[in-house]
Amino acid sequence: MHSDGNRIYFTSDTGHDPLPTAAALHNLITKQGYSDIILDFENAGYLSPSFMIPLVTISRNYRRENVNFEIVMPSTKKSALHVSNTNWAHLISPESYEAKGADQLHMSARQYLNPDEQFRAVDDSIGVMINSLEGVNRSGLQALEWALNEITDNVLNHANSAVGGIMQVVNFPNRRRVEFYVCDAGMTIPRSLRSGRQDITNDTSALRSAIEEGVTRNKQTNQGNGLFGTFKCCEVSNGDFDITSGMVSLRARPGELPVTEGTIPFPGTFVRASIGYDYEKLLERALVFGGKRHVPAHDFIDRFYQIDGETIQFKVAIELKAFGSREAGKLAHAKIEMLTESFSIPVEFDFENVRLITSSFADEVFGRIFESMGAVRFGHICRFKNVDSTIRALIDRAIAQRISQ
Repeated sequence: MHSDGNRIYFTSDTGHDPLPTAAALHNLITKQGYSDIILDFENAGYLSPSFMIPLVTISRNYRRENVNFEIVMPSTKKSALHVSNTNWAHLISPESYEAKGADQLHMSARQYLNPDEQFRAVDDSIGVMINSLEGVNRSGLQALEWALNEITDNVLNHANSAVGGIMQVVNFPNRRRVEFYVCDAGMTIPRSLRSGRQDITNDTSALRSAIEEGVTRNKQTNQGNGLFGTFKCCEVSNGDFDITSGMVSLRARPGELPVTEGTIPFPGTFVRASIGYDYEKLLERALVFGGKRHVPAHDFIDRFYQIDGETIQFKVAIELKAFGSREAGKLAHAKIEMLTESFSIPVEFDFENVRLITSSFADEVFGRIFESMGAVRFGHICRFKNVDSTIRALIDRAIAQRISQ
């Protein structure tokens, strides 16, 4: 990275450290007085969320001071699409790039300014995780939802950030990890914590204390378990947990917990949580407060699928986007298995607006479920609604073939 006039050039991979770019922007805008900044990614290499989410947040904050940002997109089509589809381009330069939302498998970066927006952002993220995280069980999903809720809510409760928070959720399927990125441009963690804790005398101690159980600036209004519980989700699943806040940084790795003080301040707080989502006992081992296991109540599945408190309501046309292959059936089977806690909860399949599925899809979903349960349990657990006669025949045939085999 280097600058020339009001233009910052990004060449090769940006890495994961946003601080040099934060310092460059401060120099160009505050010291040299530029109000139009060009971020030139034409020759950039890999752009990581750990670099881009802080850059997006800093840019949004400078926009409040009437600083305009222009983006020069990467020269390769794939990289340019990545900058656009992640919503980074829109958040930096909304006049030039349209907003991108979540699809079934990817959660674009988004800004939230109030509890309603934060709540919807977390819900959308959990919806994406249900569709894209293979191997996560329901208790693991509860832990992920709790952690994301806590670190995004911290921004609203503690940071007093004029731009709210910027968040993004990224799945790394090859490593069986999901990563949360949450950033603000407000009061730093050390400053916030030390304002109510006179016993914490320096920023390094403050940041280290912030991830300990029950540490908060005000015990009357907060429990102090948000960062601690999120850190534990990372720790027990052998993941990473990073915080950069003001002048100090924490980089937790398996067996390591260094906190260092740097020379370049970050104007707010950035949190990255990397969690192994197929860790079987994630909820049981991570969310333990005061020696007692915490089970989050009224989670995403309760609110969207198990509305009556008993049966999972599975609207096939909404929950699944493909019905034409065995591979699509495998994804559907995994999603249904997770929602029903390995088929221990009754599920009603509503086929409204679905007119055709293939034999291989029917076999991979319903044939396999029948084979694993047997006729009596299948009849008790699985119910069907608004099923076209052709689809019902395909499901019955898939089950009959499994019986004959």
